Amino acid sequence: MQTEPTDAEFGRTLAAGVPTGALSTIGRGGFPFGSVVSHAVDAVGRPLLLLSDLAEHTGNLTADPRASLLVSQPAAGDPLALARVTLVGEVAQPPEDERAATLQAYRGVHEGFLGTDHGFRIYRMEVRSVRFVGGFAHMSWVRAEDYAAAEPDPLVPHAGRVVEHMNDDHAEALVTFCRVYGELPATTAARMTAVDRYGFAVRADDSTTVRIPFPRRVDTPDAVRTAMIELVRAVG
Repeated sequence: MQTEPTDAEFGRTLAAGVPTGALSTIGRGGFPFGSVVSHAVDAVGRPLLLLSDLAEHTGNLTADPRASLLVSQPAAGDPLALARVTLVGEVAQPPEDERAATLQAYRGVHEGFLGTDHGFRIYRMEVRSVRFVGGFAHMSWVRAEDYAAAEPDPLVPHAGRVVEHMNDDHAEALVTFCRVYGELPATTAARMTAVDRYGFAVRADDSTTVRIPFPRRVDTPDAVRTAMIELVRAVG
């Protein structure tokens, strides 16, 4: 049974959940040119970009479609300790018969943006390779086909509320989880720090972090609640 996300899933979740990133194109003199862009992703994780005809990066892509998009986890603290994903591939306008659907997918994330009648055009990256970094000492190259086949974590929109609820209302259960499942019998205090569809992380006594898997994959807050009850009952 899978107990934690793969790097492909981490990458898909991050690319879909953070709507801005740093686009690097090949600019004047062959030097890299970085710019901040808003993006969405389609059903297989390809970045969608609504770019102005006047933008420097658009001119760069017209001359050479090779590019990368860096998307980083938004949080306070050391940015090098945060998760980030770099998607590498070619960026171009989709085929004419796919542009309307691609633009609609983009607008599903970025409502109210100017349309193609204001000098903007929809572009899409064909992902060739993926580099995921999960923080210090956690990094890998992800095959493009594995990235495309992975699914973003459906708990992301609810994770903050789940963590807050567990810390505010079920602190004793978290201590028990650390003592039993984390094999830290001396734990006196614990706080949940993260949750995903496969399990959750708890910091015991503000030092050691333990990973506790769910009995099965969970995709909704109700399923999380059921899994937590099972974990409590299992320890008596």
